[in-house]
Amino acid sequence: MLINKLNEAKELLKSTSKYPAPPKVTVVTERDADWISQKLEPLQVLWFQLDKKYYMTDQSNFLNIVAWDWTDSYDYVRERFDCDKFAIMFKSRVNERFLLNQVGVVLDYGSGHAYNLIIYPDGNIMLLEPQSDTIFCWTKRIEMFYKLTNAYVLL
Repeated sequence: MLINKLNEAKELLKSTSKYPAPPKVTVVTERDADWISQKLEPLQVLWFQLDKKYYMTDQSNFLNIVAWDWTDSYDYVRERFDCDKFAIMFKSRVNERFLLNQVGVVLDYGSGHAYNLIIYPDGNIMLLEPQSDTIFCWTKRIEMFYKLTNAYVLL
């Protein structure tokens, strides 16, 4: 009986959710940690490897994920829900919903900021500001906010 009630509640929640269904990811590519290490080398960041295998989608599918995700809709609360929490939430949501581990969390002590790094199967690396859904190439970043000096990447 309890399980039936829980299932009913779950269905009700799904039907009344204000968020749209997640997009379908049509392309998934597998890469190993050595490949990731090689691609991160030009950034000169300290990488904390979280997995041996990495599953990633292309930029088109990933942009659909960013458009769907609602991390940017949360309110910033200094020291309680600030930049590092936004970055961790986005990484976790992509991993949990899509089983993709191509999103890293950048703890950038040079700029005093945290944000996300996305690596694509073609080796392209982008940065994502999870508070605004702004995505850009790491070589074209505003260095005042995204220095990548004294930076640590959890990926």
